[in-house]
Amino acid sequence: MKRGVVGAAGLALAGLLSGCVPAPLRAQPGAQLRLTVTPGTRAAQPVTGEEALYRAPGPGSLRVVTDRAAFVTSVVLPAQGGALVLPTVQTRPGEVVSAPLPATQGFTQVFTVASVQPMPLDGAAGARSVSDVSRAVEGAARALPAGSYTVGTTVYRVVRFGTLDVTSNFGDALVRVNGVRVGTTPLSVPDLPEGQVSVEVSRAGYKTVTQRVNIAGDSVNRVDVTLRPVTGTLSVRSDVLADLFIERRLSGTAQPGVGLDLALRPGVVALNVVPRDRRLAAQNLLVRITADRVSPVICAVQGGTYTCTLP
Repeated sequence: MKRGVVGAAGLALAGLLSGCVPAPLRAQPGAQLRLTVTPGTRAAQPVTGEEALYRAPGPGSLRVVTDRAAFVTSVVLPAQGGALVLPTVQTRPGEVVSAPLPATQGFTQVFTVASVQPMPLDGAAGARSVSDVSRAVEGAARALPAGSYTVGTTVYRVVRFGTLDVTSNFGDALVRVNGVRVGTTPLSVPDLPEGQVSVEVSRAGYKTVTQRVNIAGDSVNRVDVTLRPVTGTLSVRSDVLADLFIERRLSGTAQPGVGLDLALRPGVVALNVVPRDRRLAAQNLLVRITADRVSPVICAVQGGTYTCTLP
């Protein structure tokens, strides 16, 4: 009867790694028993979506279920140090057995071996790599009939978490962390795993600000963002001294040979160019201001007539 293995912490991560795991550490084709392995506690759920993350000391235990009486041994391979072989537990069909896990730090892999007969895995103790664990399991399996064992893989990371506080010069700016919308300012985002994140703060009509922020564990990490309006540039050049009025308000004076550049919000503005020489007629124009672009206006006296044009 063909059976196998179901369940693992960080299922997506375990799936990605399965192609790298040697055959002796995978769910065994033709296994005579079925194994389900899940963490004893729920992983953290940061807003950024990372899976299989735990605070120290880690999940604490594994929940193990087999569909027939079995001997179950877990081999813990931490990021640093040698593998730990946990005491073998015996299961009854369909009953949940809790197997304690040691405290670890960082990336941790647990290979849970279930067999219909005792399968000593002492040879895996102190193993430094997945390959070393695989050889120990393969060696122990040689003494058993074919199909006598299967393996479940549990993958998780034990990390520290920090809090991100985001403020801005507006009380309703949208905040995204690693591209995920998390709320509006002022905002406190708890349970972010330590490491770098991308923080984006935006508001309609203002330039979006994006920063890389280093999240330190067990601390509050603060970010204060100043949002500035999206603007375009009105550039007026005049060969005579002229005052510039925008929406009937004096905005500056264009000096001959120098001109005047003004940062304005996008849209259509009413521009009045009034020469200081009263013999010359004032010019009235509608000018479209485009974000991050220059809108030029050229004014000059030609044949005694003062005119302004939009090139």
